[in-house]
Amino acid sequence: MNAHSTVVGQQRGAVLVIALIMLLLTTLIAVSVFDMGSSNLAVVSNLENKRQVEKAAESTLEAAVNDLPLLIESLSAESPKAVFFCEGRKNHKCFDVNGDGSSDIEVDLVPAPSCIGMTPITNDQLDATDINDQGCFIGTQQVGVVGGSGSSGQSLCSGSVWDLRARAIDLSSGAQSRVRQGISIRVSNNDIATACP
Repeated sequence: MNAHSTVVGQQRGAVLVIALIMLLLTTLIAVSVFDMGSSNLAVVSNLENKRQVEKAAESTLEAAVNDLPLLIESLSAESPKAVFFCEGRKNHKCFDVNGDGSSDIEVDLVPAPSCIGMTPITNDQLDATDINDQGCFIGTQQVGVVGGSGSSGQSLCSGSVWDLRARAIDLSSGAQSRVRQGISIRVSNNDIATACP
């Protein structure tokens, strides 16, 4: 063997080793990029699930707020009424997001809505021209120098303040969201015992 053929043989071996190292590095880079893409896809999917769950909770609270008198009436255990039903449970709502006929997100009002306080409304806080306020005045609204029931005395109504909470759960991913809202509703002073138990 001559020296030239030995050098050429060694160079071919070095090229093969370098090529294998480059192939290994390229494979590692490709696997890393694929893993990052998969992780990003999982993050985006989780964020989308979280948004859907939040929207379901918010729309359930909105439905409850829009029919708060019925919701208050439904809180009694013996009342068959409810703002919404799902799977035989009152004030429980189910959402079929993908349209396959089965529930994907369930929302319930947990804990049950509660009255957290009553605030008396005085006659001077009422508007005599508002039809909703007219039933709250004690006596006849008086204006001018004559005092009486139209001044700052207590009216026949009070404001009840309610704490509403909704808990939503995505049944496939387990994503959860809780939404809370306070709302005030005017009630007759005669109904305070039942309006704010």
